[in-house]
Amino acid sequence: MRSNLLRRLGRLYSSLATLVVAALLGAATVAAWHFYQQEHLRAQLMAEGQPVTVRVERTDRQSRQAWDALGNFVYVGFRYQGRPYEVRCTSPTRWLAAGDQLALRYLAGPDVFGQPRVAPPVRRQPGVSRLINWSALPDFTPETLALLLVALAAGALFFVGSGLLASLTGWRVFSALARPVGVVVLGAGAVFFTYDTAQYYRYAAALRRDGQPLTVAVLRAEQHADRQTTRSSSYNLRTYTYTATFRHHGQAREVAIEQADYARLTAGDPRLAVRYDAARDDFIAEGYSPRWLPVLLPLFFGGLLAWVLWPAAARPPADSR
Repeated sequence: MRSNLLRRLGRLYSSLATLVVAALLGAATVAAWHFYQQEHLRAQLMAEGQPVTVRVERTDRQSRQAWDALGNFVYVGFRYQGRPYEVRCTSPTRWLAAGDQLALRYLAGPDVFGQPRVAPPVRRQPGVSRLINWSALPDFTPETLALLLVALAAGALFFVGSGLLASLTGWRVFSALARPVGVVVLGAGAVFFTYDTAQYYRYAAALRRDGQPLTVAVLRAEQHADRQTTRSSSYNLRTYTYTATFRHHGQAREVAIEQADYARLTAGDPRLAVRYDAARDDFIAEGYSPRWLPVLLPLFFGGLLAWVLWPAAARPPADSR
């Protein structure tokens, strides 16, 4: 009796916890879709919109939407060609007041105004080579990144929500849908990480091809542990990366180096041969070779995808004996 009660309480707790997670993922999906729509409109405004300057007639800083609390904002009222309009502007215009001039962009088709992007998105840490902690995501537009965020949130919501509904209703349709959706997710992961890895090697090759040879004086060389094992492990799975910092035109620059360069630099020789690509504003050490670890992620996702697809393709028909 008591064991049955505990089992039911455990299932109830698990269902409530899953329901809370599903609700949070639902809110995240709605918010991500909202931000995608904003970025899509902004991309249209920047590509096709007409730059206009309007005179502010009134401002309103009262929250009207849930995401107003996520940053500084102000609703600005004005007239354009004799018609009243209102536009939501963000942080740089928080202190706008009536009578101020405001630069906007106007899209004639949907008859909407929007705030142009004040500054381009930050692509990476200033002075740090992209080969350190590589990612292809900074090359994507804000609109594409927002769409990726929508896909991630919606995918997580599907798996959590379908699992919850399947446990509550017992319907097998959700488990039937989980397989094709899982294949799509794994396929998308394999494609993205393959692209990311290919871009990593391509970027390193471009720096080496287009960069001009220089010799710099290294200020410091550092060793960074990528992975650590527990003390009880009999195998040392720790891997290291190495970086060197120097100055170029008064700015500190950091590049990835090999272990041999690190040993030589820490032994007292401060010179390092590098190549500088002015178009990309990035360096690569002359003796540096791209790492092989980025290959593991596309192999992992590709292997999972093959493992998921293989049983379905190899399974004999149900009526064959």
